Amino acid sequence: MDIGIEDVRSNESTRRWFASLLDLWGPSGVRPGLGETLLNFCTIVGKSPDDIIDECLRAKSGGDTFVLRTRARKQFMEQIEQFEAKTGSRDTANVVRSFFIHNGVAMNPSILD
Repeated sequence: MDIGIEDVRSNESTRRWFASLLDLWGPSGVRPGLGETLLNFCTIVGKSPDDIIDECLRAKSGGDTFVLRTRARKQFMEQIEQFEAKTGSRDTANVVRSFFIHNGVAMNPSILD
């Protein structure tokens, strides 16, 4: 998948994430580099931000509520762990976890040794 930073920023799930961060933390919540970190993760998994969230959440009839797809969530949790190992940074992986959380997909990192 060939995706660029503008593609990432234009996805609804990314806009939702940034709006939630802005609402909770103010302008300092939307730090430089967040979109680039998400882009790096998206490039590794070969999916757009919207595709990632769509794989994790399935709309129920009527479209107002969603059901969590636990298998997809587990796969992405594993991919985030691999991303963390590759980048060598829990903080970088937490940026990706934040993206999931602010889009309604619960994430939790492994316990540090």
